[in-house]
Amino acid sequence: MLDLEHYDRKQLKAALEAQVASHKLRRIGKTRYQWIRDFERAPTRERAPSARGSRHPSAGPRIEGHYTRVRAGYGFVEVLGRAAERFPRDILVPAGMEGEALHGDRVSVEIVRRDVRAKRFVGRINAVTSRVHEQIIGTLERSRSGWIAVPENALLPPVEIISGAGGSPPRAEDAGHVARVRLTRPPTPTHVPGGEVVDILGAADDPEVQFLTIAFEHGLRIEFAPEVLAEVGRLPDDPSPADFAGRQDLRHLPFVTIDGETARDFDDAVCLASESGGGARLWVAIADVTHYVQPHTGLDVEAARRGTSVYFPDRAIPMLPPQLSNQLCSLNPGRDRLVLVAELRYDGNGQRHDARFYRGVIKSRARLTYTQVAAVLSDADTPEIRAWRDELHALLPQLRDMLALMRTLCSNRIAAGSLDLDLPEALIDLSEEGRSIGVRLLARNDAHRLIEEFMLEANRAVATFLRDQRIPLPYRIHEPPDPDDIDDLNQFLQAFGPVVRYGETVAPRDVQRLLNELQGHRLARVLSRQVLRSLKQAQYTTTNVGHFGLAFPIYCHFTSPIRRYPDLLVHRQLGRCFDGHAEVARADAEAIEAASVQSSQCEREAMEAERAMLDLRKAEFMVSHLLEPLPGTIVSVVSFGLFIELDAFPIEGLVRADALTDDRYYLIEAERALKGMRTRQRFRLGDRVLVEATNVSLRRREIDFALLKRLDSGAAERGVVDPGPKKRDTKQPRRAVGKSRTR
Repeated sequence: MLDLEHYDRKQLKAALEAQVASHKLRRIGKTRYQWIRDFERAPTRERAPSARGSRHPSAGPRIEGHYTRVRAGYGFVEVLGRAAERFPRDILVPAGMEGEALHGDRVSVEIVRRDVRAKRFVGRINAVTSRVHEQIIGTLERSRSGWIAVPENALLPPVEIISGAGGSPPRAEDAGHVARVRLTRPPTPTHVPGGEVVDILGAADDPEVQFLTIAFEHGLRIEFAPEVLAEVGRLPDDPSPADFAGRQDLRHLPFVTIDGETARDFDDAVCLASESGGGARLWVAIADVTHYVQPHTGLDVEAARRGTSVYFPDRAIPMLPPQLSNQLCSLNPGRDRLVLVAELRYDGNGQRHDARFYRGVIKSRARLTYTQVAAVLSDADTPEIRAWRDELHALLPQLRDMLALMRTLCSNRIAAGSLDLDLPEALIDLSEEGRSIGVRLLARNDAHRLIEEFMLEANRAVATFLRDQRIPLPYRIHEPPDPDDIDDLNQFLQAFGPVVRYGETVAPRDVQRLLNELQGHRLARVLSRQVLRSLKQAQYTTTNVGHFGLAFPIYCHFTSPIRRYPDLLVHRQLGRCFDGHAEVARADAEAIEAASVQSSQCEREAMEAERAMLDLRKAEFMVSHLLEPLPGTIVSVVSFGLFIELDAFPIEGLVRADALTDDRYYLIEAERALKGMRTRQRFRLGDRVLVEATNVSLRRREIDFALLKRLDSGAAERGVVDPGPKKRDTKQPRRAVGKSRTR
């Protein structure tokens, strides 16, 4: 077949690559090839089956998705758009079959076979449709042939520095500094990518360099183009009376905003009035961004490209310029502001019986914080809280009525099957210099829940209205989990008791029943996070399939147009209905679907960037706690080690299995434990341990933990250390060092 008279490595490789090009072989690694069978070479154009369907996938329209690489070298393609219905699980891309794709790229993938054991399809990337990484942020290092940039993102390969017209070689003093490199040569199976140095950012421990590194790493747009800023510069500081034409004047109503202490963009305000019979009328007023951001303008194009605002502990990258997001569109107290209003009426049982939508103008009475509202509505009584109650005396009756309605709405939603996954978030405390000096959990209170319930109600009502008008919109969907994923979750949960019991399909009530059973379990937080990971990610699309997590048959995002582009699109479609331009709105379905896919991708990049910054700040904080013994809990057990979450701080680190030098440990899946081959000692999920941080890498955002001792169930509180296994020398405890990972 290869027509080689004798062995010659170069000729052999060329012959094999020729067979790959003619689709007779496929490359499954750097030096491994596989025959392509006839049915794979000429598939029929049928509907692609599910992973539980027929034996072989069939070809159809080009499949596009988001490529994610893992450290082991292989990767996955998350199918985007409507094709995702045909591929409920991500497509596996073995090492060597990623072509020219880099982690994060949008790619076109070809299905090559079905992996029965893994219950998923295997594919080969045949084209990169959109590059996420036009530039790479990396640390400059010398190599044998010159310079390379080692990316801060460990999932990206090193970049060979090429001197060209657009860049110059680094200087000797640049070694170890972080640089921005423009890619000029894509990767191949045998060569790393190449690029030119754009600029040297500086030292890796500089907070500004750290911000730029994460922003560039995730393709975030930091600066606004001059033409966009010029467009904003032509806008007024406040709306004029002429802008009030055709709007309902609601400035007499006592609207308030309730946000976090550091919030600057206030895009929602609420007002509530009691009605006879125990009913209530709720007004949810949302900043009318579409009055200023018209379709196809520079502002609109830039907002679509960004998709969302990104929030870091010390700053934000807004979707809209600050003159809009923090001023003209922000519902600042005492200022006339243009809004879109959802006016919702409820009976005494919290059932909505009427909904109206219109343009309006309001003047917020007060800028309240979650802490303030929760405090004045609580039973607590301190001088500070009494001062707040005196200050908000006129608003207190309304706030109390809001609290009562929130509790009724929340109770109804949970009773209908909505998932109650109220997991606290990590909050970073920063010094004046911008460095991390504290990490703590931010507990949600009744004020958070109050605003959340009201926003859920407005979002659902708007989606229903537009659906009934046959207007296309970017629905916020959350698909039901794949039964295979729930089966995997159940296999994990079996060692701890409760599992998800379901029938033909998985319903929200099935998952909520499990969450109820986990309440009071000593590993409730850990197991609840595993449940969350088994669910699919929410996304935007013009095809409504409901929202599984909320147990809503229909849902959209309407309440945050300052920071989310899909909300702005919903406002635009509502406005067309108000103006009698429903046919124009219906003709925009294809463009809205494309914007939905783009916004979903932007949202993921923003979440990954925010998570990366949190990991960095946590690692930075642990620098001041090196060699400090701290109790913690094993929250995850994997083949390569133990993830430990500290008691004192919401920080995780990894103790590697190969660093447990008293024995050789292997994973027992059924028990979720690492077991020693000689000592038979087990490290299980939920075990209490004493660890210390021995090394911190800000570059990799990783923490090295040393395992000092096991703890008994009450040792963390008493400071008592369990002596450990009898064969261990407790006077000179061994220390196991590992690294934290993003899981």
